[in-house]
Amino acid sequence: MAYEKKTIKTIIDYINSRKIYLPAIQRKYVWENKQITRLFDSIMLGYPIGTFLFWKVRKAVVNSKEYSMYEFIKNFHQRDNYKNPPAPQPFPMGSDDETIWAVLDGQQRLTSMYIALQGSVSRKLPNKRWKNDDAFPAKELYFNLHSEKSGDDDDISYEFRFMTDQEVKKPKDGKLWYLVKNILMYKPNELLSEVIIKNNWISDKTAIENLSLLHTRLTHDEIINYFEVEADSIDSVLDIFVRINSGGTILSKTDLLFSTIVSHWDKARDEIDQLLSEINRTGEGYKFNNDFIMRTCLYLLDMPVTLKVETFKKDSVLKIKNNWGKIKEAIRRCVKLLDEFGFNAENIISYVAITPVVYYLFKGGNTDPDSKSELKKYIVVAQIKQIFGAASNSALRLIREKMKVVPANKFLLSNLTGIRFTGDRSMKCTSDEIDEWFDTYEIGAYTFMLLSLLYPNLKYSQKGFHQDHMHPYTSFEGKKLDCLILPSGQQLDDLKKNDWRHKRNTLANLQLLEGRENESKNKTPLSNWLKVKTNAENTKYLPTGISYKLNNFDEFMEKRQELMSKELKHILL
Repeated sequence: MAYEKKTIKTIIDYINSRKIYLPAIQRKYVWENKQITRLFDSIMLGYPIGTFLFWKVRKAVVNSKEYSMYEFIKNFHQRDNYKNPPAPQPFPMGSDDETIWAVLDGQQRLTSMYIALQGSVSRKLPNKRWKNDDAFPAKELYFNLHSEKSGDDDDISYEFRFMTDQEVKKPKDGKLWYLVKNILMYKPNELLSEVIIKNNWISDKTAIENLSLLHTRLTHDEIINYFEVEADSIDSVLDIFVRINSGGTILSKTDLLFSTIVSHWDKARDEIDQLLSEINRTGEGYKFNNDFIMRTCLYLLDMPVTLKVETFKKDSVLKIKNNWGKIKEAIRRCVKLLDEFGFNAENIISYVAITPVVYYLFKGGNTDPDSKSELKKYIVVAQIKQIFGAASNSALRLIREKMKVVPANKFLLSNLTGIRFTGDRSMKCTSDEIDEWFDTYEIGAYTFMLLSLLYPNLKYSQKGFHQDHMHPYTSFEGKKLDCLILPSGQQLDDLKKNDWRHKRNTLANLQLLEGRENESKNKTPLSNWLKVKTNAENTKYLPTGISYKLNNFDEFMEKRQELMSKELKHILL
């Protein structure tokens, strides 16, 4: 794949002759007038205007795979004509070999050039009512032929402006306005006779130079640098686009795929944005995104969950649209459960793992106390054992197949423990695994997940609970351990100090405290804090008959791990 070049006029001619279209994956046109005039200033200065990416595809493929294509906007109207008109579907064909270009990168720039050189812009005037037609005067792009490039590195060297006919007829400050689109009508040898002489500009050196340069830049210089990608599947070119995109806001593949939904369901973006805004503000907050919503829609409707353009054909999108109310409600119910369980953006490792919970609710699953307990166990185990760390689509598919054959009204984690996932992983926990977690995981999302199982009765959705070090973190800092005498009468050597500093962050030294209580406890030694602590619910898994002073840290950790491990095994085995 190598660079190719074309003149701007050639590209404009291609658009007019229906050789270039915009695929549905593109966003709507968003450039402002100032961006367009700056683009033309860059063109006049000979500055690069970015690389373009064109997808060469046969019309027969577009027709057979039902790829949605759109034409360019010519006369942009902020109220009445801001969406690209759809291309003919199916495309008329003279032969199976006929091809078109679909713009994968450069839509905003090409649309801006097409509007400027072929059409007009109608944007609402300030202080005018939206319903007033006069609030949207049509303006065309004009070039001040008396522009003079200064040597002061000014922000703009060549003055372009969108103007109405009335504005052009009232020039100010010696400016000479020329309608830019007219320049494309002339060959170089026609400029003198058809433009300069007829307008009596023969003695205006600046105007002649600017007019000649404008003509050269638009009709002679090969300014459009582009890559051409030839493939039958749009999915095969999206990855190329994500890597090569060189202008504007770089879109992810998910963003591009999301646009294909919008092409078949025009309110999809507003509906999904509204839902994301709502659920991400629930409780302590979440980070759900378009990827989650799109994959979940496919999952709930028993469709393939691979995020590919071909997955979102018109029939599939309409199925999502028709079930959107039910999908939305299942997602909302799921997020409320997550909040009740104490999970949020700080401790959810894999949002993909949440999708089967939505599926269960979508299919009519109950949320009685027993089912809630099992759903919470599923979420914890799926994250702790990293079931969705690799081959997530495969994991989703296997879980969905199993859920289809078990009772839908009751959730049991045991129904899923027999599934063998990629890498020989499973959701079946073993006694040895549970013991390993106490040394493997340090304070973070994983330890919170396990603590949420060990502290099931906390009102997570009513109060924010933090992970607290029972023996305070700061007790292990600096020289505080140097003068400590162990029960054996010995002092700590460096090896033991490092061991304790690791263990202070592990599960057996952690508990869940309400945020304000955690702040008040702060650096208080455990033995002192327990003397004034009255809430027994938070002080669970305290071994009896031992000292809670720091010098007895080893025994405290050993005995507390035994209590916590026993409870986790009771819950999970």
